[in-house]
Amino acid sequence: MSKDIRGGTDYALVKNHYDADDAVTLRVNGITFLNGIPFTATETYYVVGLMAYLNDANVADVLRGWTTFTHGQPGAPAYLLPFLATLGITVWPTVLPAFEAKDLLFYATEDCFVRFEGSSRVQHFIPAETFMRFHRRCLMFFVVRSTDSGILRCWLEG
Repeated sequence: MSKDIRGGTDYALVKNHYDADDAVTLRVNGITFLNGIPFTATETYYVVGLMAYLNDANVADVLRGWTTFTHGQPGAPAYLLPFLATLGITVWPTVLPAFEAKDLLFYATEDCFVRFEGSSRVQHFIPAETFMRFHRRCLMFFVVRSTDSGILRCWLEG
């Protein structure tokens, strides 16, 4: 008598559909102004969903997991200042629209460290030119270089 034995993961049965996604890319009229987070020796941060919101303010929907998030930072990240000025945003709000990321994929051009949620949390090392995936819940993350400055490319779902 034979039995049907299943091995591996049946991805059709796994519910990993996320209603919100974000990528740190700013394109206007077919011109790419920002494609990733520039990181230096000074730690910077990113609120999940920010680029999705800047590209389309109608994307924020509570039925799709969006919320308002008090980020607690004194000002906008330095890499965003020129773009915010162009958009006419001179005062950085203390509360931003965001969604909770549950699947984060990073690719760094140089070695860097990433922290989730707070700037005092544990640092996760991301080697240069390597994809790193994290399955954790967060609304904000921080990045700083290891030795050389570079770009952190991010694909975020939640």
